[in-house]
Amino acid sequence: TIALSGVDVPHTISGEYFIDLFFCLIRDHPCIAWSGLSRKIPVLVFFAEAIVSKDGNIRSVGERYNLAFKIVRTESRLVRGLLTTHGFHEIHPNSNDFNLMWTGSHLKPYLLRSLQDFQKVNHFPRSYELTRKDRLYKNIQRMQQSHGFKNFHIVPQTFVLPSEYQEFCSSFVKDQGPWIIKPVASSRGRGIYLVSNPTQIPMDENILVSRYINNPLLIDDFKFDVRLYVLVTSYDPLTIYLYEEGLARFATVKYDCGTKNIKNQFMHLTNYSVNKKSSDYVSCDDPEVEDYGNKWSMSAMLRYLKQEGKDTTLLMSQVEDLVIKAVLSAELQIATACKMFVPHRNNCFELYGFDVLIDSNLKPWLLEVNLSPSLACDAPLDLKIKASMISDMFSIVGESFSLPLFLHIKNKGAIYIYFKRKPPLKKVTYQNAN
Repeated sequence: TIALSGVDVPHTISGEYFIDLFFCLIRDHPCIAWSGLSRKIPVLVFFAEAIVSKDGNIRSVGERYNLAFKIVRTESRLVRGLLTTHGFHEIHPNSNDFNLMWTGSHLKPYLLRSLQDFQKVNHFPRSYELTRKDRLYKNIQRMQQSHGFKNFHIVPQTFVLPSEYQEFCSSFVKDQGPWIIKPVASSRGRGIYLVSNPTQIPMDENILVSRYINNPLLIDDFKFDVRLYVLVTSYDPLTIYLYEEGLARFATVKYDCGTKNIKNQFMHLTNYSVNKKSSDYVSCDDPEVEDYGNKWSMSAMLRYLKQEGKDTTLLMSQVEDLVIKAVLSAELQIATACKMFVPHRNNCFELYGFDVLIDSNLKPWLLEVNLSPSLACDAPLDLKIKASMISDMFSIVGESFSLPLFLHIKNKGAIYIYFKRKPPLKKVTYQNAN
């Protein structure tokens, strides 16, 4: 017989029997879920609390199966902490022996083409069709033309300058604003400002000019927006997940629609990176208090609105509709790029940060979609929400560790099990007990 974790099994066993035994030995592990038609594909389950608990049992699966990750061109303490506490080990950014690659920018086509079937990266090719402001608005505009303006009226009226300057001037004559200026490829509120006259707009750079939503929904007279976390695991078929929690981010100066305050960023912009510089910014050190200061949880915001008599069920239904339509607008381009560059169906996934503004009529407006949304945890509420979100994301993505690929009997009883892994292969040996 062969000793296998305290279980005696016949020396001459079939591959099917051994795989069944393999399942039995790990089936009840808390970090393992089972997927596939026969429920025999083990998938790692992530726990947010592992960052604090440092539970050795949680680490054991990742360590046992030599799971590896690398982080490239970004700094994400949260991702690194979550993976290491689940037994992953970090490798050099230049190494290709990884299960998961977390990068702050897009991958070159040749790197995508080299991916093995067990490897995952956190970006799809051409996802800038969603995350570049000019491409996003052009894609939505195309959907408005082909499917009806009302059906895709999810963004404010927008013009790309300088190419659409004349069209903008025609609209400005009808509605003098204010209008909001945004660089086509920036984030965190950089380069954003309001104007009330076309002469204030630079003509020597590529920018977006959008109609400013001057009737925002207010809480205690402050303007706010909502950061939503959207996970796409496939563009063919299109598979979208909207995380159940988000962040409501507040301006630090009470809202006034008068033009005299048009240059006050702390009144008109809700970005955390802008308002944290304000002397009026209020933080909260208690993660259980979700409705205090300049950053609330989305659920706390919804509870407040419901108490004020707002139809939050309808609001969230419209938000979900907005998310789906935005992703649909870029589906064809990204799906086509995946067919060209991605060798295996499950190689890519992507987390997007959707910024949504709600107006006084309870209509949600899409402001932008962020590539690699910030996972910084500057406040306890950030850690509470983002750690749970990232844990759920990794569990959904399905970091499956390798099943036994074949059995080989050698030296009168030693069984070598090779795991589906890029060389060097993980080798597990069970010695003959006799």
